[in-house]
Parts: sequence; C-alpha cells; structure tokens
Amino acid sequence: MLPRHINFLGNAAVSASLIFVPLWATRFGATTEQLGFIVAAYNASVLVASYVFGRAADIHGSRRILQVALVLGALASFLQVFAGDPVTVLLTRMFLGFCVGMYPPALLAYARSADRVMGTFAAWGSLGWALGTLLAGVADLLLPGNTGPIFVLSSVLFLAGFAVSAGAPFEGSGKISVPLFPVDLIRRNLPIYLTMLIRHTGANMVWVIFPLYLRDVLRLDGFQIGLAYTLNPVVQFLVMRKVDRFRSTHLVAVGLVASCATFVSFTLARDFAQILLTQILLGVAWATLYVGALQFIIDRNRETATAGGILSSVLSVSSIIGPITGGILATGPDYLRPMYAAAVMCGVALVTYWVQLRIIARSAPGREREPASRL
Repeated sequence: MLPRHINFLGNAAVSASLIFVPLWATRFGATTEQLGFIVAAYNASVLVASYVFGRAADIHGSRRILQVALVLGALASFLQVFAGDPVTVLLTRMFLGFCVGMYPPALLAYARSADRVMGTFAAWGSLGWALGTLLAGVADLLLPGNTGPIFVLSSVLFLAGFAVSAGAPFEGSGKISVPLFPVDLIRRNLPIYLTMLIRHTGANMVWVIFPLYLRDVLRLDGFQIGLAYTLNPVVQFLVMRKVDRFRSTHLVAVGLVASCATFVSFTLARDFAQILLTQILLGVAWATLYVGALQFIIDRNRETATAGGILSSVLSVSSIIGPITGGILATGPDYLRPMYAAAVMCGVALVTYWVQLRIIARSAPGREREPASRL
C-alpha cells in the first residue's frame, strides 16, 4: 500500500467528524463565540503536535509516529460520542486535534520517498475528504441530529488507516539532524508559510460559520450540506491529479486568486444549486494552492517532515485566529462579514507571496527556481 491510501483513509476519518461540529456544539448550547474557541482549541492541539512530531519523524523515522497517531485518532473520535456540554466538546476536540496533528508530517515524509508526485498524493487525501463528508451526510439523513454514528464511523476509518500502515514498506525517513528551532528552514519557506497563514486565517473565519449559514440563511438540510461539502474535495481530486507539471509558484498564485473569487461567490449564492457551483470553484482554488504549497516544500527541503509539520502548524495558527475572529464578526448574526473579510485577505496573501518571492530571489539567486520539467 502507498502513502496515498493512508492519506485517503486518514482524511476520510477527519472529515467525517468535522463538518457537523458547529451544529453538534450548538446543540449543547455553545454560542458562536464559544464555537470559535472550540475550533481554535482543536487547531491549537494540531499546531503543537504537527511541529513536535514532524521534527521527530525526520530524526527518528515516521513509521511508529504515524501508526500511534492513527490508533489514538480512533480512540479520540470515539470519545466524542460521550460529549454532552461545551466543556466536554472542547476536551474531546482537543484530544482529536493532537492526534490529527501527529500523522500528516510523518506521512508526508513517507510520501516523498514512495509517492513522489505530490498532486496524486494530495488528490487521494481530497478523495478521502469527499468520502468522509458523504458518509457523514448519509448518516445525518438516516439519523437526523444524531452525531454518534458519525463519530463511530470516523473511529473505524482511523483504524482502517492503521491496518493499511501496518503492511506498508517505509523507506527514506529518519536520521536527519534538525535544530530545535530551524531558522534557515523557516526562512527558506517563508513565502509559503506567510501566504498560507494569511489566506487560511480568512478561510477559517468563514468555515466556522459556514454550516450555520447554509442551514439558517439558505435553509439547506443536513443531507444537502453533506453533498455540498462532498463536491469540493471531489473537484480537488480531479484537479490535483493534473497540475503536477506546473510550477509551484504559479499554482499558488492561481489558488489565491481563485480563493478570493470563491469567498465573494458565497455571498452571492441564493440556493442549493448555486452553492454547488461555489464548491466547484473552491475545489479548484484549494487544489492548486495546496499542491503548489506541498511541491514548494518537497522541492526545497530535505527535512520534509519538519517543513511539512511547520506548514501544518501555520495552518493551525490560522485555524485558531480565524474561527475566533469569524465568530466575533458573525455576531448578530451577520454571516456575510467573514466572507468579505476572507476575500480581502486572499488579496493581501497574494501581494505578500509576490513580495517574499522577490526577496528570496534577491538574497539567494536561483533558490526560488524549480525543476525545468515544470511549466
């Protein structure tokens, strides 16, 4: 089995217990502000685990870290069944976030030696995301408002990922010397880290309230929400498999422009069909942006797990700031303000990216270049 298959199952497990978290938490009386802090706490756990275990995977190898994370993820997902108030929701989400942060950097280091083609690796992760959201939507259709079966399903998917990893041949990871605080590595990847921090902060301002927007404003039911969330990663899967031949710098720029257009389109959608169209645009935006970011890291870093772990940590920082800010902006509720703010931040991210690439080009000529085989 290849790392893409583990990525498929792991992402399916994460997404299955993710999209209905806002609705689940509000059912126990959580306010939009509390919801922001619940999501932020989850991502704070991802942040810490991503960096700590990414560095550990480069130094000690990725197999054990990956497998322990998948088993703990199964346990954490199952424990969500027993949450009954905002405090226990917070605690179980923090535990799951820690597990979710552990495995992606180790898996990326494995993918560099086994899969190599980042578009294909990322595409299978998106397909897993689609499966998880689809199964969650079906579960909500069969048992409306009951998230217990969704969390059990997530646990089973994590265990399936562990079963696949048990027979996987791990190569080429470990025994790399990495400083506790790798300043040069961070400087080398600063264009991606800063760009993703800004863009993803804006995106998470939207995601924290998006299911509520779909339910309360557009009047979609749980099954329609699940279908909308499923279409996005299906589009990602189709696009990601075709974009490897393009330069990462070009892909990131396209992803930022498409992201800006996506958040504006959310404010214009009026029904289920129009929301589906926005999800197609969102799928193209994230497919180009994420593959570009991964390829940027793979091309420039021997310390793949550490660099990937820092990227995950950066995304987690944005997933802490974004939900809190989005929850505050949506107070009223006015669900459109976070969407307008996210569109503006995508524009800021694009300018930041261009400036940082120019700085690297002046300070270290040739470092920004990529393999000539890419367009």
